[in-house]
Amino acid sequence: MKSLILMIQFMTRYPIPVTIEFTAERFVQGMKWMPLVGLLASLPATIAFLVADRLLGAELGAIVAVIVLILVTGGLHLDGIADTADGLFCYRSRERMLEIMRDSTLGANGVIAIVLTVFLKYLLLHNIPTSGAALAVLVTPVLGRMALVWHSAVARYAREERGIGDYVNQTGLAQAAAATCVSLGIVAGVLILWGLEPRLVAMVVVILHVPTILLAVLFAFYLKRRLGGITGDTIGATVELAEINAFLVFLLVWKYLI
Repeated sequence: MKSLILMIQFMTRYPIPVTIEFTAERFVQGMKWMPLVGLLASLPATIAFLVADRLLGAELGAIVAVIVLILVTGGLHLDGIADTADGLFCYRSRERMLEIMRDSTLGANGVIAIVLTVFLKYLLLHNIPTSGAALAVLVTPVLGRMALVWHSAVARYAREERGIGDYVNQTGLAQAAAATCVSLGIVAGVLILWGLEPRLVAMVVVILHVPTILLAVLFAFYLKRRLGGITGDTIGATVELAEINAFLVFLLVWKYLI
């Protein structure tokens, strides 16, 4: 339970008035709960989407959902994709890219990354048929947090220093497998409760999870070649990229399969 609370405190802005010591053991144990943290983050966004969609229409409902998802996390992952874009697209040496990613100043590439991320999420969500849009808001953050664990499991930290690298380097395939099981259970349960036909549940669960895992792993392998490993920023970027990918998969599934 302590590891779950720690992950909620670390990954969201929920005010939990409990002080828990941040240790490598608890962090690694908490990685399996990342999909559940994603579900907790998505609940207010889903409620906001349903209310805004009914009162204001689909367009405003979509943007309200995206905004609430940002507010719940405090923009943590958007900051990650912005810093990652600034570093990777400077086309300098590995050391210079890592230095730029650590710089708190936001560059042009970072601004473009944030704008494109928000725009793509809004556009994809707005185009998902009504029957699947709210479900996409609810499930997409679950997949994004599972992707985070896979990204951390298949690559080492790029910087040789103490800190988050100590925790990331202890995350492995066991934590990724556990997080995947939690995600599979959550997504399958949500689909069933949502009323999706039983014959479609297994297929949709697989279609949602396989591309998410592939994206997280391939992005980590790419970063190993460019940076020598991953960073806290690339972990955040993975969440955002996985969520965009999940919204796209939802759009394709609900337009052509459901």
